Amino acid sequence: MKTITREVIDTLVNLMKSILGEKTVKIITNKLGDDVSGKELIFSFADETQKLLGQKGGFSAMRQLGRELAKSLMSENPREHWEEILESALYEFGFAKRIEKEEDKAYICSCVFYEILDRNNLKPIEHCVCWAGWGFIEGFVKEMDGAKGIQWKERDYEKEKCRFDFIF
Repeated sequence: MKTITREVIDTLVNLMKSILGEKTVKIITNKLGDDVSGKELIFSFADETQKLLGQKGGFSAMRQLGRELAKSLMSENPREHWEEILESALYEFGFAKRIEKEEDKAYICSCVFYEILDRNNLKPIEHCVCWAGWGFIEGFVKEMDGAKGIQWKERDYEKEKCRFDFIF
């Protein structure tokens, strides 16, 4: 699995500035330690966002972050490549093995944050870091399939997959 690079982190932080504003993002990043990197840093960033904005605010902000990342990738690439980008981008960013998309559902496979969630006694989607992936899929399927949104359905613990159903 690839690791989350500084470039990916910087991209996400810049997208969050457009969602929450520079001052809010600065408050969040100032609380993060210098010795944290990669998935721990992203999780900590999401955690601080959730502490600052509350659970619903953190969920909403991180979901919007995922949507904005999807929009950015779609705007930079021709439509005929969107399916491939959706499937592989989370791997390229170091977040998950892949996204498997079917007609009316998608799965995030082998998410790197699951072990952190488990270590903190959290189930999938109980922390706002999960909502970024939710928003990422949602951003793509709204444009590609005309879905109104997506809904988390379940986690297959054995296959390490979280399922999201499309809402039409």
